[in-house]
Amino acid sequence: MLKQFAGLTSPKTKSLKLLYSLVRKLGPVRINTLTEITGYKHVTCTRLLDELVQEGLIYDSGIGESSGGRKPLMYVIKPGAYYLIGVEITNLYTTVLLLDLKLDIVDSEKLRMDSQCTGEYTLNFVSRCVDELLSKHNIQREKLLGMGIGVLDTIDKETGVIINPHLFPAAGWDNLNIVDYLQQYNHTNVFIDNGTNLAALAEYRKNYWKETDNLVFVSSDMGIRCGTILQGRLVRNKMEMDDAMGHMVVDIHGRRCSCGSFGCLHAYSSLPAIRNEVVRRMKRDRVSFLQDRINDVDDIDFHHILDALEQEDPLCLEVVKDAAYYFGIGLSNLIFLLRPDIVVCGGTLVPKPLFYEVVSETAKNRLMHYPKSHVQIIKSTAAYNIVAQGAGCMVLDYFTEEILP
Repeated sequence: MLKQFAGLTSPKTKSLKLLYSLVRKLGPVRINTLTEITGYKHVTCTRLLDELVQEGLIYDSGIGESSGGRKPLMYVIKPGAYYLIGVEITNLYTTVLLLDLKLDIVDSEKLRMDSQCTGEYTLNFVSRCVDELLSKHNIQREKLLGMGIGVLDTIDKETGVIINPHLFPAAGWDNLNIVDYLQQYNHTNVFIDNGTNLAALAEYRKNYWKETDNLVFVSSDMGIRCGTILQGRLVRNKMEMDDAMGHMVVDIHGRRCSCGSFGCLHAYSSLPAIRNEVVRRMKRDRVSFLQDRINDVDDIDFHHILDALEQEDPLCLEVVKDAAYYFGIGLSNLIFLLRPDIVVCGGTLVPKPLFYEVVSETAKNRLMHYPKSHVQIIKSTAAYNIVAQGAGCMVLDYFTEEILP
């Protein structure tokens, strides 16, 4: 039945879709709450909920507290009624997740991107993972709602093509229609969107839907990006300015940025900036664990630095601490402008030592001028998988939510 919720539907199907969406958001939820929100008569609401139960989409959680009589029905969605595939494609890794309807990870596969990972090789890996994950967990194809793809590079969503895929370590991405390619092999719905938007969507739907309608997700990876939920809606723009936060100026006399300006946040806190600073300091005879792992300083890549952070290499920690300080300055500026209730920090650097702690402390110190501001700055609960979870969420939203153009 869930697949019938998409597109133009009958009044009855629209009512079923609304109730399912509310149970998804509010569950465990009582029928009285649903009748108050929808305005449906109790008998009508009961009949529609019973139909959703019979279809295996929702069930009684059994956790309602009795006030002396019979326990009230407390409805929740059935997570295994259908499944989703969420994919994140970056120049560092490609991640493929099998998700249930609560966006919980059932299983995952990951591909480290290198010189063999052409566009076709990577998409074939994704398709092969879909086959293997469904088979491994005995899930019929009919139970797959679709596949969502999140990419951090600028994309043309009309054609499913990455516009400037120059950072990928292998060729074959130019003019490659990712959506068409995956649809032809997998015979399912395939959707694509900006990865940072999807990360914001996943954090909101999975963790903060009941708490706030205003959330910002920020990320420092190859670029610095943010995704915004405003009044419960994902803010999209047609100008493809998803990396605009990275070009916020934090030092007008600062480093030259790739965009040509000076002092952009990207020039201090992105992975390329961190890598360049590590190389610069090592060329000035600063000591690092990396000296024993490479022959030429210029051969240092992002993976070397991430591994060194895990080993608490003093030089890499120092560089990352400086990068985090500037990121905190930029984040406080963003908070002043957007005034969110919650800021979620994600990206490759968040789980590493120091980065999140310095970012959070720096931003909060700058917010002390506004003591009534109670914005929460929170570490992402799934820093390495949140984009792929959001990609799966995009598929589920297509069927269950009223998406504004």
